[in-house]
Amino acid sequence: MSKPDHAITTGPQKMTPSEAFVETMAANGVTDIFGIMGSAFMDAMDIFAPAGIRLIPVVHEQGAAHMADGYSRVSGRHGVVIGQNGPGISNCVTAIAAAYWAHSPVVMITPETGTMGMGLGGFQEANQLPMFEEFTKYQGHVNNPKRMAEYTGRCFDRAMSEMGPTQLNIPRDYFYGEIEVEIPQPSRLDRGPGGENSLNEAAELLAQAKFPVIISGGGVVMGDAVEECKALAERLGAPVVNSYLHNDSFPASHPLWCGPLGYQGSKAAMKLMAQADVVIALGSRLGPFGTLPQHGMDYWPKNAKIIQIDADNKMLGLVKKISVGICGDAKAAAIALTQRLANKTLVCDATKADRAKTIASEKAAWEKELDEWTHERDAFSLDMIEEQKNEKTPTGGNYLSPRQVLRELEKAMPADVMVSTDIGNINSVANSYLRFERPRSFFAPMSFGNCGYALPTMIGAKAAAPERP
Repeated sequence: MSKPDHAITTGPQKMTPSEAFVETMAANGVTDIFGIMGSAFMDAMDIFAPAGIRLIPVVHEQGAAHMADGYSRVSGRHGVVIGQNGPGISNCVTAIAAAYWAHSPVVMITPETGTMGMGLGGFQEANQLPMFEEFTKYQGHVNNPKRMAEYTGRCFDRAMSEMGPTQLNIPRDYFYGEIEVEIPQPSRLDRGPGGENSLNEAAELLAQAKFPVIISGGGVVMGDAVEECKALAERLGAPVVNSYLHNDSFPASHPLWCGPLGYQGSKAAMKLMAQADVVIALGSRLGPFGTLPQHGMDYWPKNAKIIQIDADNKMLGLVKKISVGICGDAKAAAIALTQRLANKTLVCDATKADRAKTIASEKAAWEKELDEWTHERDAFSLDMIEEQKNEKTPTGGNYLSPRQVLRELEKAMPADVMVSTDIGNINSVANSYLRFERPRSFFAPMSFGNCGYALPTMIGAKAAAPERP
């Protein structure tokens, strides 16, 4: 990932709208943009390089938007995608929808038909804002060249503050001319831990809990809150389960880690969740696909008190009934709760050693089952295995089943590995096996579940972190 060394202009300056656009991106630390070069933004593109911005070319804009998603998810910075008006922009829809459900701060630059040609059905004309209305946190349309820097800055601010894609729509003739403008400085939201009353109520529930369980969600990854989640878990002696497709939200080597919930998740995690009398959902929206019954277990604890912590107040209590909702940053909230519990005697303190034994026992049983679960056991799969048992590889060896491949892959992965999965059963089954030591390591298409996600997303991730395998 290239480093910006471009000096950002300060104070009112005369410049072209293209310069205002590029200077505002540089002020937001943009060093890489994914897309296909086109005439719609050629004037701005010519000054990307002097501003320290690299345009990474692609063969299809869906891939570019997925790359921006992967770039953002591994770096914690904005991912930026740009394309030619019309088909270049419509090609981005699926990937922006995936980024929306991954809460990735992707800024999508959508040059548009020139103002004097709008509505005439000209070459590559399209009404581009409605395409993305459902999948963006904010849509800015530059309605005057003098507002180029204003709208550009707002799109970058809103993508980060609301943790999701934004769209910057620019009529292609608005890149030209001369304006006087001051480049806006980035504005970042300080979320805080949540309301005092809610935190106190949550701490009291935890103090009385006999078997607390923590769900470590995507907000823990995005909020860089893994260490704070560990501290809270260790104070409680609570098992920690990963929310669905956020297997990198807690280190697998930690004795309190129990694996992921959701489709094809960890039986150990589910059996421990079923015993909970208080659940802390830290940075998780508790999505329906991530809490559904699995492996024949309806494991969600029906009578447990649920404490949900999310930076988006609209997620609180949306899917599951909760006892306490905290609208706050995962890291700050975990710190605040740990501080409140630090000098208290908790009900669960008396059973911490027994709980640790239960955690270790359930994990050992699940690991043994995974070792022995070498192939699918349904009648169709068994017939296919019997039919193909004498087939050999080109070198004369035996073929491995998908589960055997996943188990061996899991054992071989280095601690700083990055993994991206696509959609389909093999990727779903991988949820049983994939485990990580550090956050920002696992990238999946999340609730949108689209095909074609894995490869371009990993290309974007490698652009942001070329040193990681």
